[in-house]
Amino acid sequence: MDETSKPMSSGLKAGLFVIFMVVWAGLTVLLYKTSAFFREGGWGMWPILLVGMIFVLITIDRVRYLYLSSRLDQRQFMARIQRHLMQGDVQGAAQACQNDGDPLAKIVGAGLLNMHRPDHEVQEAVDEAALYELPRLEQRTGYLAMIGNIATLLGLLGTIVGLITSFAGVSLDKEKDPATQKRAEHYVYLVPACQPFLGKPVALVQCIKGNKATILARGISEAMHCTAFGLLVGILALLAFSFLNGRTQRMLDNASDGAVQLVNLAVGHRSAMKLDFLKG
Repeated sequence: MDETSKPMSSGLKAGLFVIFMVVWAGLTVLLYKTSAFFREGGWGMWPILLVGMIFVLITIDRVRYLYLSSRLDQRQFMARIQRHLMQGDVQGAAQACQNDGDPLAKIVGAGLLNMHRPDHEVQEAVDEAALYELPRLEQRTGYLAMIGNIATLLGLLGTIVGLITSFAGVSLDKEKDPATQKRAEHYVYLVPACQPFLGKPVALVQCIKGNKATILARGISEAMHCTAFGLLVGILALLAFSFLNGRTQRMLDNASDGAVQLVNLAVGHRSAMKLDFLKG
């Protein structure tokens, strides 16, 4: 269950980042070509899709670790360790902890391997193991709440930009102004009927002015699509955070309580323990 036994090299991290960005770009282009909903949301859908992919990857990683890798039945584990300790078999209990690999097992195992030392050193070994093991249960889960907020804000940003675009397009009026003519080219995508006038600045501005309702409607539609996508990703990310954080807190509580009970049991029956294998 050792999730991060060896840290990834910087080269591997860079390679994974490049692969992720390539997948994101490819998926974005694919959705733009095949999904009217994604296409009508405009550029704001791209960053929301990016944080949505990050949300999916983190959720898969956390579900794998919290539900598949950490499948320790605490009652059975504690009963097994207690049985070894009541028989004075510290070596068997320590071996059982090493074989399991769960955070609770590693914390208890650290204490058992120091049973031949004074009580304060046993406690220090347990605390040290807990400082390393318990944070790994919470690793990256908190990012889901942040992603939920970012996705919602990106949706809002896309909404504001879409509304600005809509009202700016409606305000075009000076047909012979070069700046107005240049601006008019940016609204052709909202009014496909004006595409034949590209290269004819005055006629293009007149066409855009004659389709103000279309520009306003499509601009607002673009803004609402972006809002909806951002809210969807944000809601799913916050739900995943609540679900996984609840599981994490239960595991933290169980690991802390179980470690205290088993280590106290071992210390309390130290006189009956067989500790020769530790001294060797």
